[in-house]
Amino acid sequence: MSRKGKLIVFLGPVGVGKSTIIRGLAQVLKTRGFRVFTIFIKAFHGPVYVLWILTVKLLGLGSRYAPWFIVPKSGRINLAKMLIMVSIYLDAFFSIPLKLIVTRILRHAGYYILSEEYIQSTLFDYIFTFINFNIKSKHINIPMKVLYSLLSKYPPDITIVLIADLSELMHRWMIRGYGDPQPRYVLLQSLFFERLNNNVLLINTTNVKIIDILNNISGNN
Repeated sequence: MSRKGKLIVFLGPVGVGKSTIIRGLAQVLKTRGFRVFTIFIKAFHGPVYVLWILTVKLLGLGSRYAPWFIVPKSGRINLAKMLIMVSIYLDAFFSIPLKLIVTRILRHAGYYILSEEYIQSTLFDYIFTFINFNIKSKHINIPMKVLYSLLSKYPPDITIVLIADLSELMHRWMIRGYGDPQPRYVLLQSLFFERLNNNVLLINTTNVKIIDILNNISGNN
């Protein structure tokens, strides 16, 4: 009989080390005989990302900023608001449910699924975006309720929140050439994640070696 799999999600801001730690943990699990599958479950990805990229290209805009930053920065606020509304419906009713189906099938097949971001971060991203663009339409209630329902119905087995000192994050953004560092976003995201349930492993990656982080995760799970 195959071992039951687990869904392990990693939350945290850009540059905190999620991808690197996921790759390291995947290797550790594989050496222990586990089957591993990695996945991204994020807002503004998949079909939504394609939608925004196509819009940017059709408008002839170019920048190292993410496309959902480029469109409003070009002055097309109403277009950005419309794209945001389309985005949350695509994520809530198509992209994320489809990925959840994949994770459930693999988990039942005994796989350890390592997800970079999950529904918690998707919820925060849309809440942050609605506030930023002053979107108060009643039409956002339906997809938001769907996302909360999906999180309640399909909670992760393990949630790992990665954090880092803001100065360290800004240093990493500078090295990696990000065009859209947002200290306010990071600070509010941290407050949002602090309100998660108690089944959360919080790890500060500032000046910590990857091997030490992996040992911490392995020791707690």
